[in-house]
Amino acid sequence: MRVFLKNMHKSWFSGIATPLAVTIFVPLITAIWPEFKTQASSFMELLKNPIYKAMLGDLINADIGTWQGFFYMYIFMWMQLVLLFVTIFVPARLITNEVDKRTLDITLSYPIPRWRYLLEKFCVYLAYNLLYPALIYSATYLSTNALGETIDYTILNYSLIGVWFLFFALGAISLLCGAVFLEGSRALAASGALIIGQYILVRFADVVESLNYLKKYTLFNYLDPAAILDLGRLPMDELLVVAGVGVVALLAALYVFQKRELAI
Repeated sequence: MRVFLKNMHKSWFSGIATPLAVTIFVPLITAIWPEFKTQASSFMELLKNPIYKAMLGDLINADIGTWQGFFYMYIFMWMQLVLLFVTIFVPARLITNEVDKRTLDITLSYPIPRWRYLLEKFCVYLAYNLLYPALIYSATYLSTNALGETIDYTILNYSLIGVWFLFFALGAISLLCGAVFLEGSRALAASGALIIGQYILVRFADVVESLNYLKKYTLFNYLDPAAILDLGRLPMDELLVVAGVGVVALLAALYVFQKRELAI
């Protein structure tokens, strides 16, 4: 656990800052809601534009005339952007940053297998990502009570669990890119292509019905908060798909990092 604890301490600011930035958005939309509620019908008309469909995906179907629908559309739209940024840039840099800074010899000096070193660093990423559901849930509870509105907290929990699993699976893909390329710019280019490519694919498939079948090939099609809101439950089949992809990508990253030649 030495590597895990050391990196938890080392990464505390960056690990906390992004979840806090997302959480601050909750009181912001809380302040907007009373005024927005009176004009919700006009905004519903605007959302019929295909451009919004391409931007929001299934979130466009949320009933923004209610606090819950308004909350889901804005918070999870913001979360998607954060998800893209964090999963592309953070896991891929867990190893490549040390290679670029020429501190890889410190990595190899630990009396543990290389795969375990990488796993403990990735667990730091996963641990800090637990702040997203914890902080957002807490802020939502306080804001909803302050407004005198209602929200289904069970469904909110399911949606936040789904987001965390996407952080895990997409992060594991990004980590694999870092383990394969071991060079910052190439690893980021690869992780960006794989993750943004999936995001663009699901958005095109949302707009163009003939491409709808392609959605099953992108992780962004699974554990969608809007779909969970409609279903009223956590789809276990989708959870298994996302978790399965994440586990396979993580194991592949650990294997590659353990077996490949590393120049110190």
